[in-house]
Amino acid sequence: MNSLQIREKLLAEGCNESNFSVGRRVSDSYCLDVKGGEWVVFYTERGQDSEPIFSSVSEEKACQFFYDYVMRMQHWHILGFFEDEAAAISLESKLISIGVQPVRNDIPAYQGAGDPRYRVFVVGKDIFKVRKLLSDVSTTPSGK
Repeated sequence: MNSLQIREKLLAEGCNESNFSVGRRVSDSYCLDVKGGEWVVFYTERGQDSEPIFSSVSEEKACQFFYDYVMRMQHWHILGFFEDEAAAISLESKLISIGVQPVRNDIPAYQGAGDPRYRVFVVGKDIFKVRKLLSDVSTTPSGK
């Protein structure tokens, strides 16, 4: 496996691209990139790179390490971001009806006290089932 193949392979496994990047730095994600002639795996947060968690002159070894590392993560895909809890519950019901277990992770005070947001996610390859069976559900989160 090489750096041109790894992104597509991870996406095919249901990984969320917001968790990783290949060939470039993307803030708040694990990255596989070349630095100083070596392939490195590192985390970058708010524009600051952590120390590499893996480095190698071998692209293949670095890609395999990165693939294994990213595959161990739980990949959540947001399907809904709502001001109204009833909308989140409705989406959860639709997901359950097609055999997908939703995950709720709400924000109790989005822009201050008394301003909650209700978020609905699916995990890993369940995103493919949602895309196939629920054409009325956007796999890009809504603002309201």
